[in-house]
Amino acid sequence: MIVKKLIGGRYMVKVLLTGMSGVGKSTVLKQISKSYSNSIDLDYDGWIHMDNLSNDRKMDTSRIISYIQEYNDKDIFFSGTTINQKEIYPYLDFIITLTAPIEIMRERILSRENNSFGKSNHDWEKIKNDKRDFEQLIIKSSDFVISTEQTVNNIVVEIYSLVGLSSNHL
Repeated sequence: MIVKKLIGGRYMVKVLLTGMSGVGKSTVLKQISKSYSNSIDLDYDGWIHMDNLSNDRKMDTSRIISYIQEYNDKDIFFSGTTINQKEIYPYLDFIITLTAPIEIMRERILSRENNSFGKSNHDWEKIKNDKRDFEQLIIKSSDFVISTEQTVNNIVVEIYSLVGLSSNHL
């Protein structure tokens, strides 16, 4: 069990930014990481693995929960989307879904340099199917939904406002 930490007159927040590939999770998290060092893109460094039985990407939930427990006195931001993400929801304060129109997602995926997922026709079909089949499920389990059809700074200001953080850091 994680006990909320009151530091400097406010509780530390634990936030998951989730959404389909290409909505801007990594870009938004990169901007947040300029102010909050405990910002983790779960797509990297072994936080997510392929489940050999189901052939699904899954979060290493025990590692994430341990991290939250270790850094409970800090604000923490995670970004990522997997089939088992609900397992960490009880340890989070906010789940925020980022969304964008499919055309914008495609444009972003084709122009990104840090991640090749989505550039092949096979991957793109999977992304389109996931948006159609799963995005509404993620939205239903989220506290907030933010369209990423705006500047990254505006998105981050909105996130900070929703979770009770000051945007003075920007």
